[in-house]
Amino acid sequence: MSTLAYPSADFPGQPSVALEVPEGWEPVHAPGTTMAARLPREGAFAPNVVVNIEPCGPAFQVEDSLDQLRAMATSRGGAVSEPYAAELGDAQFVGCDATWPDPDVETVLQANLFHVAAAGSGPSAHLVQLTGAVGGAGAEADYELIRRVLTSVRVTPWGATGDRS
Repeated sequence: MSTLAYPSADFPGQPSVALEVPEGWEPVHAPGTTMAARLPREGAFAPNVVVNIEPCGPAFQVEDSLDQLRAMATSRGGAVSEPYAAELGDAQFVGCDATWPDPDVETVLQANLFHVAAAGSGPSAHLVQLTGAVGGAGAEADYELIRRVLTSVRVTPWGATGDRS
């Protein structure tokens, strides 16, 4: 009898993701997120960054995520920018910004980055999505802050640092 295990060469694990956050930022633990951080603010929108990692099949295309983002922003009366390419570390990302009106903070602006990380030598992969959000009166200055956090990302595919099985 043989043993199957996760993670292993047969069932690769998630990539690792690292971000550099400025002093004063705090980790946030929320269901459905892999990792998140925010700059706490009293009575104002807290700039934040969220990382989600989910498995995807070989037919997955980043355009599917862009379409979902576009539909969400449009349903809220907003819009998305044209997609752009970004190389961050050794990873190729596709990015776009989304914005929509919000009754509490006037406008929410999101910077979104998507990367498909191969998982081992098989057909499996993981979608790495990074989202930074700002809102309210400080949104323009805060956008540069979340942008610096997002562009610090380093994604390491599972198994890239040696056999972890």
